[in-house]
Amino acid sequence: MNYSNLLKKKKAKIAVWGCGFIGLSTLLHYANKGVKSVGYDKNSSVVKALKKNKFHIHNIESWINFPTKGLLKSNLINFTDNYEEILNDRDIICHFIAVPTEKNGRPFLEPIKWVLDKISKSKNNFFEKKKFKPSIIIESTLVPKTTDKYLKKIFYKNKSSLDDFFYCVAPRRDWFETKDKTLTSLNRVFGCNSEKAKKQIFNILKIVSKNVCPASSYKVSEFVKAFENSYRHLDITLANQLAFAFPKDNVREALKLAGTKWNMNTYYPGFGTGGYCIPLSSQYVLEGAEKKSKVLTLLKETVKFDKIVNKKIAKNILLKNPKKILILGLSYKSDVKVSILSPSIDLYNFFKKKKIRVDIFDPLFKKNELKKILNCRYLNDFNLSNYDSMIFMINHRAFQKTIESKIKKMKNLKTIIDNTAHLKKFEKLIQKKNCELLITGKSNWLN
Repeated sequence: MNYSNLLKKKKAKIAVWGCGFIGLSTLLHYANKGVKSVGYDKNSSVVKALKKNKFHIHNIESWINFPTKGLLKSNLINFTDNYEEILNDRDIICHFIAVPTEKNGRPFLEPIKWVLDKISKSKNNFFEKKKFKPSIIIESTLVPKTTDKYLKKIFYKNKSSLDDFFYCVAPRRDWFETKDKTLTSLNRVFGCNSEKAKKQIFNILKIVSKNVCPASSYKVSEFVKAFENSYRHLDITLANQLAFAFPKDNVREALKLAGTKWNMNTYYPGFGTGGYCIPLSSQYVLEGAEKKSKVLTLLKETVKFDKIVNKKIAKNILLKNPKKILILGLSYKSDVKVSILSPSIDLYNFFKKKKIRVDIFDPLFKKNELKKILNCRYLNDFNLSNYDSMIFMINHRAFQKTIESKIKKMKNLKTIIDNTAHLKKFEKLIQKKNCELLITGKSNWLN
């Protein structure tokens, strides 16, 4: 029996564990193809919002690349905070697992262990009469060898086996900023526990993804996300180190030109990496390496430098003797409402410890959210005249709309550190205001 056909004909459903960026986008993409689904999230407020046809993820409509308003109202997607509803639903033939695998900046596998514990205990509930094997597709990023080291033990403990399921590891690569890098368009890597699983899951993934790339096994696909982001982590950190090594020279321009070479990517210097993927990727690899391998010296140094780069930049800012600093942007990247490992948090805490008056403004975060993350003063808006230094961390669309008018009205601001290079076009205007514009990686950006 072809699982894909069952889903397309609405004779079966998918379940998605976790309704964050990954999980909710999975639900919407499959619903857009006419597949029925159930989304589970332990956060009851998230479930309540989705049941009321309200997205809890900022700006999702701008990058999902198809109309979404009708999907939540349709009978294609249901949401629940009661996991037993999923476990007892015999129409579900495929479980997508999209729960977080990090906590406090470190790999954290407890959520995914919890989900697999529930699924493995209830395998006999699924298609008891039809004798179908349920499918499990892991979309969360894993530490290499997680399945064999940890997850298999859960099945064994519950008198089950990985072989009782069509098991797959298929990490996500979405950019969540632009419509051209989505689950539909990006290459989808996946690896399974058997050839039968590969055939079924290939067809399930193909419902949404145009380019599906099979690995020889789940063991190989477990490596992919951690490896590719570790490469990026190394490159980004090298760009930052080059900017420190040549602070008087225009490293940003040199890297831009180096990126014109056919086999080069371009990474610009700036503050440290943030979010779920890049800063954690090297730690995933290091944790999964054989016997805590001593040969991965480059990754170890990358993690070490990335953790201190914000402090190094902040110390240079202090040389200008600032009295009051404004940080624009709490998110780790533009128009994505995620503060996980954001460089802005490091900066804010550093300046507070140094007894410098510092504020942070991000229009994506409400007062209670900001208080929970940083416990800092909440601003409804910002006035550049109230500060002598400003750090332009990320280029939210909301900032693009207002920053020019803010600069025109500003008084007293002496220094702007631009992490995005977006303010370059306002350089003459900034200079007329007797303010210095420093763009990360450009000539003399560090004292």
